[in-house]
Amino acid sequence: MSHYDFSHSVDRADCRSEKWSRKNIAQVCGNEDALPFWVADMDLRACDEITSALEEENRRAVYGYRENSRLTENFISFMKARHSTDLREENIAASQGMLHSIALALNLFTKEGDRILIPFPSYHPFFDMVKANGRVVVPYYMDLTDKGFVFDWEKLKETGRTCQAILFCSPHNPTGTVFSEAELRAVLETARERDQLVLCDEIHSDLTYPQYRHTPMYKANLGIGARAITFCAPSKSFNIAGEHCAFALFSHSGLRDSFIEMQKRLYLSTIGYSAAVMAEAAYSKGLDFNEALCQALSSKADRVENYLKENCPLLTFDKPHASFVGLIDCRKIFDRVLADSRSHSELYDGERNILSHFFGQRGGICMNDGTDFGSRDFAPFVRFNFGCGDDLLEKGLSLIKKAYDWALSAD
Repeated sequence: MSHYDFSHSVDRADCRSEKWSRKNIAQVCGNEDALPFWVADMDLRACDEITSALEEENRRAVYGYRENSRLTENFISFMKARHSTDLREENIAASQGMLHSIALALNLFTKEGDRILIPFPSYHPFFDMVKANGRVVVPYYMDLTDKGFVFDWEKLKETGRTCQAILFCSPHNPTGTVFSEAELRAVLETARERDQLVLCDEIHSDLTYPQYRHTPMYKANLGIGARAITFCAPSKSFNIAGEHCAFALFSHSGLRDSFIEMQKRLYLSTIGYSAAVMAEAAYSKGLDFNEALCQALSSKADRVENYLKENCPLLTFDKPHASFVGLIDCRKIFDRVLADSRSHSELYDGERNILSHFFGQRGGICMNDGTDFGSRDFAPFVRFNFGCGDDLLEKGLSLIKKAYDWALSAD
C-alpha cells in the first residue's frame, strides 16, 4: 500500500488559489459560493521531496542565478524510468513553460494563414493561440458514441488534408484518452507524407493510469521521421502547475537549433529559480510518488463512474485513461436545463455556459462548461476535476446529485 496520502485535500480557500477564488468561481458558474471542481490543478499535497527541496533553498535564503544542468539529466532519467524512452540532450530544449513552448514553436515553424488541425473537443488555449497568432483553426470533431468521444482516424486524415500542422494532445484533454502507439504512428506517417508539422502536448502523460500505457510521440516517431516536437512538463504530474517549466523534444536537430536560437533572441532561455528547484526534485526523486498518484487517480475515476451510475443514471462519466479531469455527459437532462435557463434567466448568463451555471446555481458546484472546449456542440457536457481528497470528492458528487435531482423534479 502506498504511504502517500491522497485521501485528504489541502485547504486552499484563503491561499490566493485561482481555483478557489470566489471571483473566478462566479465567472465560471454564476455562484461565488459554489465548491470548485473546475480548473486543472489538484487539491492534493505535492510530494515531500519537492517540499524538502524548497525548504533547503529557503534555509540558504539566497535566490540568485541558478545552474540547471542537472535538471535536463534528471528529466532524461525520469523519461527512461517512467516511459521506457531513451533521450539525448541534443534532442531536448528546456523552456519556461508548456504554452510558451508551443506558442514559440507555432510562430517559428508555421506562418500566418497556415491551417492548423486541432482535435475537438480541445483544450481551449490551443484554438485561442492559433487564432491570436493569425493561423487558421481546422477542427476535427471526434465521434460521439455511447462510449464517449472516440477518434475516427480516417476522418482525421481527411480533415487534415490541407493543413500545414497538427496541434495534438496526448493523452487527450479533455477526454483523457490514451492513444496506442499504432494510432500515434498513423498520425505521424500521414504527417510525414504531407510534410506537416506535429506539435504534441503531453502534459498529462505522466498521469496515465496503471492499466494503460502512454507512448511519447517522440518515441512513436522513431523510424518514421516526421517533423515533430513533443512537449513535456512536471506541472500536472506532481501538482506544481503554478511553476512553469517544460521540455521540448525534437525529431530533427534543425528544429531544435532554430527553437533555441529564437529563445536566445527573445531572452526566454532561463527557467525561474523555484520552478527549476521543484522540477529537479520531482524528476530525480518523485517517481514513486507519481506512480502512486496514478493508482490513486484511477481509483478516484472509478468512484466517480460508480457514483453516477448508482445515483444519477441519466448522467454518464466519460471515464479518462489518465489525469484527474473527465467529461460528464448530461445530454439526457439537457432539455430540462435549457428549460430552466429560459424560465429563470436571472440565474444564467444568457446563452453562455448554460450547463456550468445550472450546476452552480442548482447544485452549488463549479465545473468547466463543455463549450469551453471549442464549440456549442459540447454544451451538454461539463468537465469535472476529481483531483482531491475523499471527503471533498464525496461532497462534489453529492452536489452533482443535488442539481440532478432538481432537474428531474422540475416540471
